[in-house]
Amino acid sequence: MWRFEHIEYLYALLLIPFFSALLILFMLWKKKAIRSFGDWPVIAQLMPLFSNRKIILKFIVLMLAYGALIVALANPQIGSKMEKVQRKGADLMIALDVSNSMLSEDIRPDRLTRAVQGITKLIDRLEGDRIGIVVFAGKAYVQLPITTDYAAAKMFLTTISTQMVPTQETAIGEAI
Repeated sequence: MWRFEHIEYLYALLLIPFFSALLILFMLWKKKAIRSFGDWPVIAQLMPLFSNRKIILKFIVLMLAYGALIVALANPQIGSKMEKVQRKGADLMIALDVSNSMLSEDIRPDRLTRAVQGITKLIDRLEGDRIGIVVFAGKAYVQLPITTDYAAAKMFLTTISTQMVPTQETAIGEAI
C-alpha cells in the first residue's frame, strides 16, 4: 500500500512544465540575441564550446533532482495496513499443590512429578492461550504470572518443589 504523508507537496511538481516553458523561452531569446550579433557560422567559430545539448542535459538533471526533492518532502510511505485483531484464546491459571503429601508414590514416580509432567504436556498443546501458575500448601504464592511465554512457564515448572512453601497444609481455598 502506497501513501504520502504530505500529499500537498506534490502540487509543486506542476512547476516542472512551467520551468520547461521558461527554458524554451530562454533558448529562443538567446538564439535571437546571438543572431543579432552577426551570422551564425561566424559566431559559431567564435564560441566553439557553446552547445544547446549541454543546457538541455543540465536542465533535465536539475528537473530530476527537483522532482526527487519534492517526492522526498511528500514523504512516501509503503507498508502493510494496520488492523485490530481480536485475540482468541483462554486464560488458564493452574493451582498446584506443593504440600508434602504430593511426594506420595501411589502414582509413579510421585504425585508432584506426575502433575508437573501433565502441566508440561498441556503447555505443549497450547496455542494463543495464556497460562499462569499458583503454588499452594499452607499459603498460596503466584509462581508464574499469566503469560503467553510457554518457555518461561516450562522453566518455572522445573523449579517447583515441596520446599517452596514454608507451611505444610493443603489450603486450596487460598489458592483459588
